[in-house]
Amino acid sequence: MKIIHTSDWHFGMPVRTGSYRDCQAHFLQQLYDLVRREHVQAVLCAGDVYDSSVANAEAISLFNEAATTLCAELGVQFIVIAGNHDSAPRLAACRELLRPAGLHITGRLERDIPPILLDEDRVAVYSLPFFHKDEVLALFPEQAQQIISQETAMQVVCSHIRQQMDPNRKNIIVSHSLIVNAELSESDRSARIGFATAVSKDVFQGFDYVALGHIHKPQVIAPHIRYSGSPLKYSFGSEEHQEKGVVLLDTETMEQQFIPLTPLRDRISVRGTYDELIAREDLKNHYLHLELTDRFTGLDLQAEFFQRFPYLLEISGMSLNPQELADRLSVEELKEMDTTDIMKKFMAEHFSYTPTPDQIALFQEMLQESEDDDQ
Repeated sequence: MKIIHTSDWHFGMPVRTGSYRDCQAHFLQQLYDLVRREHVQAVLCAGDVYDSSVANAEAISLFNEAATTLCAELGVQFIVIAGNHDSAPRLAACRELLRPAGLHITGRLERDIPPILLDEDRVAVYSLPFFHKDEVLALFPEQAQQIISQETAMQVVCSHIRQQMDPNRKNIIVSHSLIVNAELSESDRSARIGFATAVSKDVFQGFDYVALGHIHKPQVIAPHIRYSGSPLKYSFGSEEHQEKGVVLLDTETMEQQFIPLTPLRDRISVRGTYDELIAREDLKNHYLHLELTDRFTGLDLQAEFFQRFPYLLEISGMSLNPQELADRLSVEELKEMDTTDIMKKFMAEHFSYTPTPDQIALFQEMLQESEDDDQ
């Protein structure tokens, strides 16, 4: 049988333009198409369905659409575990009622993890949601002296599963966890904070395939252990250059294939002058970080670019170097300058431009007219 491994959907993640809903819906459509094309029988989502433990209505609606399409329309077994961003009790509500429909959700860690049997019982999937060491201590009090870290807690849990599992089956474990030396992206904010909870890949010894979630960069940890990564790019920096997708697993051969996804909108950082950037028609449909090399980014300029590029998320401009900072005027110095000097200083700082004598004369003429009108 064929199985799709995916993770870290982060439905409900906020963005300056509102939400990623249309991009996430575009991903789901590609997922459905792949299920049909490859005759997939099960989809594994290794945690972080939602971006927040209190998911908003839009995010819940999107997950409901995914579960309904996969289970009810396509007849797929949909196996989901809670990640650190999910609310385990909320995600797993009505789990017993939903299981006959093909939706298998595991919210909290259990002592005895029943396998989900697939392909006429030839494949067993064990669901291991995100958990803390203290949860393992409560479930395995007889091993309290051994459980001193996340690593040893994971060893206890996986050893207990191995004691139950049938070696004649293809045994798959779905886990939302951080593996030592996994390569992080800028959007892996919680993983960076919780790096002390990392575990070694050796804890998963004995499983035929380990479907990991938590890290957003797709990567192979060992031949049978891998992160599918997030389906969308959720940060600038190194994540811009990652190819996003899902993993297709054939349980007959245990062959894995990474299937790339085409994003509705890419995530791009671009550096250039004002004239170069403002003329870029090809950037309008993408999430952008723009860096201007010849202008300071005041509020008016930012407003102009936000209007020009509807999916612009970040914009930065020239920054003052130490010498420029030293050259900035104090309030006392500013009081001693006349209006023309202030204008010249402003043009130099914001536009790196020195007005010509004719422009200065025109400025002084307009200034005089303004003063006359006020009188």
